[in-house]
Amino acid sequence: MADANDERNDKVAQPGATANLAKSDAAKLPEPYEKTTRHTIEIDGRAFDYAATVGTILIDTPKVKPAASVFFTAFELLDADGKSDPTRPVIYVFNGGPGSSTTFLLMGSIAPKRIDVPNAAPVPAAPYHLEDNPHTLLPVSDLVFIDAPGAGFSEILDAAKPELWSVDGDVAGFSAFIRAYSSRYRRWNSPKYVLGESYGTTRGAALAYRLQQDGVALNGLTLISNILDYAYTLDTSDQFYVGYFPTYASVAQYHGRAGKGVDPAEHLQTARAFANGPLRLALAAGASLPDDVRRRVAERYAELTGLDAKYVYDSDLRVVDMRFRKELLRDEEKIVGRYDGRVAGYDLDRMNDEETFVVDDAYLDPAYSSLANAYLRDELGWDRPPERRGFADFDWDATEPGKGWTWWHRQPEMTKSSWGRNIPFPNVVPDLAAAIAHQPTLKVLIGNGVYDLCTPFGQTEYDIDHLGLPKPLRGNVAFAYYPAGHMLYSSEPSLAKFSDDLKRFYASDVAGLRGIDERPAATAPDIRL
Repeated sequence: MADANDERNDKVAQPGATANLAKSDAAKLPEPYEKTTRHTIEIDGRAFDYAATVGTILIDTPKVKPAASVFFTAFELLDADGKSDPTRPVIYVFNGGPGSSTTFLLMGSIAPKRIDVPNAAPVPAAPYHLEDNPHTLLPVSDLVFIDAPGAGFSEILDAAKPELWSVDGDVAGFSAFIRAYSSRYRRWNSPKYVLGESYGTTRGAALAYRLQQDGVALNGLTLISNILDYAYTLDTSDQFYVGYFPTYASVAQYHGRAGKGVDPAEHLQTARAFANGPLRLALAAGASLPDDVRRRVAERYAELTGLDAKYVYDSDLRVVDMRFRKELLRDEEKIVGRYDGRVAGYDLDRMNDEETFVVDDAYLDPAYSSLANAYLRDELGWDRPPERRGFADFDWDATEPGKGWTWWHRQPEMTKSSWGRNIPFPNVVPDLAAAIAHQPTLKVLIGNGVYDLCTPFGQTEYDIDHLGLPKPLRGNVAFAYYPAGHMLYSSEPSLAKFSDDLKRFYASDVAGLRGIDERPAATAPDIRL
């Protein structure tokens, strides 16, 4: 418990201007408010009654009390007498960003309602259609979707932004919310799960460990579209290119540019073997790599990804993701999507390495955002200002705490590091390892879309393989793969599989995860060229 005490001591409020400002600003946060409506959904011929609650909970930081009003949307199954059961499992769900509202997961994944949009194709303008979701997890668990402070319908005081708009402050805030929700709705003795997407996996892994320090043990953790170590995002090291390569191969095969007539699973295994063998060794050699070997590696790279071998060679075998998305379908004057490589659209500047817009995000965001407002306000009854925000309004380029996002992260005690426990970017692989080691019954499901060019599955495999867990605990983590992109639930067949995987995950113990794990057997690197 020394680590938890250290963290709390570091965050003791200091007297002065910040505390005084917090007192003067406190009235700006609205009082907690909620509204509950009752609904019915029919799944496989069976009717389920449920309550939907939209509301807010105030949370504190060490320096600002209250600091933020956190908005949530909760769904609870009702019995024949119209009562909820506080002993049922509960899943806390959030998107990432950082600073993102939980609009996409709320409207597209495991809630009782789901948006109906075309799969991997342009989405027309309104009106949009909301339908009952046969893949909802409500029959097996209650659900709580959470907007991050400053996003969605959540509000935040200016004085609290330096604390909450940071890697560790954000984690502490979500821990505070879960504990406050548990008190308010009698969920302290419920089986508790967390589901995070994208930066929500960064938060989720660190949150699992933080909750343990705060007296809450999760039963399970689901992380989808993972980014656990920002070292390979902030710096294009060799691992950046290795981690992306299998997704390049997957997207190329989808568009008919590589792997023709080859089973997709076999194509991906071939891409994994190449990435972790010849490509890794060639990149590590740097300028000492003989030119004839460089050309042969470029040719094999091109065969697996559909790019031109000369383009790969001229790129020094280092093709960043944005250039891949611009280059793959250049002859069709199209660019492929960042979040879903199945999507293709027209870019306004074919010759520029940088895209003029993110094509798949442009297709989906207006539909999800518009329908979320309609659903929450018109059907679930949220009637309070201000307007819903897709993202918190911090400045991505600012370095001043409270104006931008503070990327420093304090890792668990005794984490191996030449820097120390405080590092200038989030690497939560040690947090996840510590959470599992501290609670050997914690089960973890890792989900990735194989066409995701935002958080590539190859990097996730690398991160999990470097958790450093003792052998008896390595089975606590299972992998699942989906024929979709970053928002893997945007494809209904993929969502159906995801829902089935989750049901098996919740029903299993750690030993049962072996029946869920789809990770292919490790392949020894082939260094022959």
